[in-house]
Amino acid sequence: MRLLQRPIGHGELTLAVAVDGDLADSRTPPVLLVHGMGSDHSTWRPFASILRRAGRAVIAVDLRGHGRSGRPGDYALEAFAADLGFVLDELDVERADVVGHSLGAHAALRVAMNDPGRVRSLVLEEVPPMPRDQADLDEEIVMSSGFGERVRGIGALMRNPMPVVRFDRAVGTQVGEFERADPQWWGRLAEVSARTLVISGGPRSFLPPQHLQSMAQALPDGRFDVIDAGHSVHRDRRREFTAKAGAFLAQ
Repeated sequence: MRLLQRPIGHGELTLAVAVDGDLADSRTPPVLLVHGMGSDHSTWRPFASILRRAGRAVIAVDLRGHGRSGRPGDYALEAFAADLGFVLDELDVERADVVGHSLGAHAALRVAMNDPGRVRSLVLEEVPPMPRDQADLDEEIVMSSGFGERVRGIGALMRNPMPVVRFDRAVGTQVGEFERADPQWWGRLAEVSARTLVISGGPRSFLPPQHLQSMAQALPDGRFDVIDAGHSVHRDRRREFTAKAGAFLAQ
């Protein structure tokens, strides 16, 4: 792991990053992997291994408040996106393919909105969109999981408890922007130039698939697919996720 020091208003924020492969290889851009809430970079190890066998350099980051990264107390959505931009800057990566899950996917999408030329391709697994209006807010979507997903989550926790141990619980309480309507965010999807694959976990996920499909349709080069797995697609349906995401990134 590399520990990068990002200057912030009240000091420095440590961002832990695992790098594998030659980032200077100009044939294909590196792949930045961004985990979801309560996880860390280790969730991507099987997928990262497959990418490396395909000759891709891989960057896997621990988001602020997760893993070996620092706990600054500021968990605004734009802060997560700014951290990803800083990581790419520090590693001298001008352009990358980005794969994100849940909170990490949302942060990755904001990077593509803020700096369209920075991202070539995006894979967004179970990305939570901002509510568009009061009707979206009235759905009262909350993070939950089905019985099977909870069992698989317990199994993953027993195999590797460190992501949960190192997770700052304040992240969950401070990421409250999803509780406010933001129609402007939907308008900004038109600014994303990256070809994008949005993957839904299907009806077993707490995120309604129709919202993710609407988001994919709003993107200039968006595609939509469903893998019926619940919220943790890359963990619980690894082969299907790897096949779809890997084929998309190879294009």
